[in-house]
Amino acid sequence: MSSTRPINILPEELANKIAAGEVIERPASVVKELLENSVDAGATRILIEIEQAGKQLIRVSDNGTGMSYDNALLAFERHATSKIQSSEDLEAIHTCGFRGEALASIGSVARVRMVTCDDPSAGGTEIRMEGGGNREIVETAHPQGTLIEIEDLFFNTPARKKFLKTDNTEASHITQVVTQQALAHPGVQFTLSQNGRQVLNTLPSENLIYRITELFGAELTKQLIAVNEVSDPYRLTGYISNPVYTRASRSAQYFFVNNRFVKDKVILHASQKGYSHLLPKGHHPALFLNLTMDPRLLDVNVHPAKAEVRFAYQQEVHRFISNAIRNALTDNDKAQQDLSERYNVVPPENAYKKSFDSLPTQPEEVKTYAPESSSETYAYKEQRHQQIASSLDQFYKQRQDALDPDPSLDRPVNLPTSACPQSTSPMQYEIFNKKPVPVSNLIYSNFVPLGQLDQSFIILQGKEGLLIVDQHVAHERILYERFRDAAMLKQVEIQELLFPINLEFSPSEAQMLLAHIEMLNGLGLDLEPFGGNGFLLRSAPAILKDSDIESLMKDIVHALPSGGGEDNLKEKYEEIVIMMSCRNAIKVHHPLDKNQIEKLLFDLEQTQMPYTCPHGRPIALIIEMDMLLKSFLRK
Repeated sequence: MSSTRPINILPEELANKIAAGEVIERPASVVKELLENSVDAGATRILIEIEQAGKQLIRVSDNGTGMSYDNALLAFERHATSKIQSSEDLEAIHTCGFRGEALASIGSVARVRMVTCDDPSAGGTEIRMEGGGNREIVETAHPQGTLIEIEDLFFNTPARKKFLKTDNTEASHITQVVTQQALAHPGVQFTLSQNGRQVLNTLPSENLIYRITELFGAELTKQLIAVNEVSDPYRLTGYISNPVYTRASRSAQYFFVNNRFVKDKVILHASQKGYSHLLPKGHHPALFLNLTMDPRLLDVNVHPAKAEVRFAYQQEVHRFISNAIRNALTDNDKAQQDLSERYNVVPPENAYKKSFDSLPTQPEEVKTYAPESSSETYAYKEQRHQQIASSLDQFYKQRQDALDPDPSLDRPVNLPTSACPQSTSPMQYEIFNKKPVPVSNLIYSNFVPLGQLDQSFIILQGKEGLLIVDQHVAHERILYERFRDAAMLKQVEIQELLFPINLEFSPSEAQMLLAHIEMLNGLGLDLEPFGGNGFLLRSAPAILKDSDIESLMKDIVHALPSGGGEDNLKEKYEEIVIMMSCRNAIKVHHPLDKNQIEKLLFDLEQTQMPYTCPHGRPIALIIEMDMLLKSFLRK
């Protein structure tokens, strides 16, 4: 095969730009690489300063070991690294970085200044460069450690700069990267400032639970269960949320392998399997897990971003992680069952009989709550009995809400036992052995309301048969279309709050809110930044008058998109509108008089899709007259 064009070796400057395209995708990629270098250098304090979401300035300074003059001169060369020396080292990576590409890639697409020192008495080294060339090197005074400034990122690669997102979106990605590193290294203090505003400041601690509390708040922390499973050569440590606490997205799922943040399908699937059937569809737990293993059984040299890994024994890892999660949930479950049995707490008949809320998460803690000593007083027993019973009641309510805003949706309608007596007669017929069919083309006004069943379903009769309407999903459809249309026309009815609600979020959640605050204002949620990661909610859409607005805001943040195209944004906003409509729809066990029933059905007929709720569930089922006649042997 021949070519009229000669084969040339690319100039080093062009080769670096090509390499930078693989390693440096956005400002957050720069922050990630610099933080990994600081951690590998043994830093215990790392300061990250950002301006204009990193497009204008990224400054990272640390108190690590720093570099000598000779090493500093080599730092920006391609494939220059102190972390591996031979191919054998590549098979057992212990550091965050190892390629020797990051600084060279960064330097080729930005204006860079680095000041580093490994011995303050001998002075430090300052290097300035622009687009990979024109290096200026001077000796200067500097404390031990390294400071790197990245200015005008992608100034010489406008094509890459053009594809960057808005400042809020890029800032959110940076916050997420710092959060990942802070969770991977709780013993390191991370301080993140953006445009002069401190977004994150963690205190060093060897206990991961304290770091989780700093980043995500105590509300999440109290729902966590400790995981500590060992099966040579693997160990899984960290925390997972109990099945009561779920989110609409995977925004609180962090997986680490040997303290390296990864996005791995094997781990993700294994964690889902560990929870098995305990989670409702579309709900996700919080996970903060670190898998420690022999690095020789792991390949981290899969992708330049180093977020993907390959396991030597994939099925073995999958089985270990799923079993570890299942065991943690089971041990937590047994511990609480033990408490209930000691104090004769008889839980109601329910699929989940133990409370995960506010009770000990580890067997060692259980012993302190259930002393064996005969000197234990009756008052103490009674107090614990009431506390556990109260926790159980709270759990059942939370579990029911988590499964579905309307727990009757998937529950069969049970007639009173007196209406279905047990018979010993040999002639027995199963009434309605043919399932009722969903309504898709009937006119509700052709049916006459008879009343409610269990104050949850509206019963109507007509020539076609018996019609059963789920009042919750019917009202949800009505509210959804009204609210959706009002939002599109920017005519949402707003309710001013008598007292503003103070809301606190994690750093990444706060960045997400800032990125979408204009859209939320359009939905009637008047949010105002209020120091740190807090917001004041001054008004809400009138549709939410009976809802727990603070809880809803948490769910809305979890549902917000972190990026994606226009179609993804519209889909996520649609989910939020559905969520808000569902929260304020008529609940089950809510009595309705005849006028209210007729008004509900009238409004339902005016909707564009009166047969399914926004989630796709049927609003009504019909038991056809022909089915009734056959069931009673009349035809």
